[in-house]
Amino acid sequence: MSALIFLDTPGQDRSMYPFTLTRAFVDLPVGLLTLREKWESLLSTSSSKKQRLTITLNSGILPSILLAKHIQRLKPKQSLFSADGIWLAANGRLRRMPIQPSAKDLQLEEGVDRMVYPWDLLTQLEKAIALDFSILTKRRRSQPLPKTVLRIGKHPIFVSKGAKLLPCTLNATAGPIYIGPNAEIQEGVAIRGPFLMGEGSVVKMGATIYGPAAIGQGCLLGGELKRSLILPFSNKAHHGYMGDSVIGSWCNWGAGTSNSNLKNTAGEIRISVGGVSVAVGQKAGVFMGDHSRTAINTSLNSGSVMGVSVQVGNDGLSPKQISSFRWMDGKKYRINDALQHIRNWKALKGHELSDREIEQLTHIYKSDKSTS
Repeated sequence: MSALIFLDTPGQDRSMYPFTLTRAFVDLPVGLLTLREKWESLLSTSSSKKQRLTITLNSGILPSILLAKHIQRLKPKQSLFSADGIWLAANGRLRRMPIQPSAKDLQLEEGVDRMVYPWDLLTQLEKAIALDFSILTKRRRSQPLPKTVLRIGKHPIFVSKGAKLLPCTLNATAGPIYIGPNAEIQEGVAIRGPFLMGEGSVVKMGATIYGPAAIGQGCLLGGELKRSLILPFSNKAHHGYMGDSVIGSWCNWGAGTSNSNLKNTAGEIRISVGGVSVAVGQKAGVFMGDHSRTAINTSLNSGSVMGVSVQVGNDGLSPKQISSFRWMDGKKYRINDALQHIRNWKALKGHELSDREIEQLTHIYKSDKSTS
């Protein structure tokens, strides 16, 4: 495999708040696989000569099979630019991104899909699901669908080893459906692809899912889900609506929690990023950082952005912006209490809070002042 180096554009980690508080930009899952994992799979090679290559990549670009082919054709010290002048990759080690192409560099005739803001995780989700499906199912054979499962549509459905499917409906008319190892779909569930489901996750009785959607490893899902991305080990286990949202790892939505994704006026939704208001269109739900939780029957506002370890349970609609480590009354969480509560939640899934995580969370506690 080629050695891969990833470069961020200036301010890229801030623009993808809150998800880059707890992970590098390139380690963001878009679908089931992270950007890093996608590139590693696409640029892997069995050639001993190419194994010694070092490739430097723009971490904010959504990988694709076509883009990987262009990159693999680069000569030493040659860079690749998009049609609109964005630096994409180089054959060799770079410490900073070139501002413009040189005479020896290559420029694509087509544009590329960029990842800048949290909502880009949704706008690019359908393409990411298609890529992940091809990577995850390569050289693998699907388990047969049980006779009690109603299959609709011509896109592929892949069932991994150990997955359990009770009587349910899988509609692959609009896109593929992937069920990870040891995952479970309970009776009465209706899923419309494109959809990805990670290892060991459970979709509970009667849930309805409208793709494109993806839930990571170890998640628990119930109620209604539409065009959303749930990162590993989070729960939306009960009735309630989640739409046009991205939820970090180790989050929990209490029973009856729902989010708005459309203003009553059907007007444009704007979200503040780094103090600048950015228009995101008519549809935007909740962008929730890791370890955040809601109380039962919580109502979440459209275009909401919440940091790490936020506890939401206000009467009426929640605030649209909440910085990290805030309790339900808006006051700052006590760090020792927050860490203990995170330990408790991780223990429910058989995991422990590591020293590295404690150090990272303590740093976020002291430094995240994105909102008052």
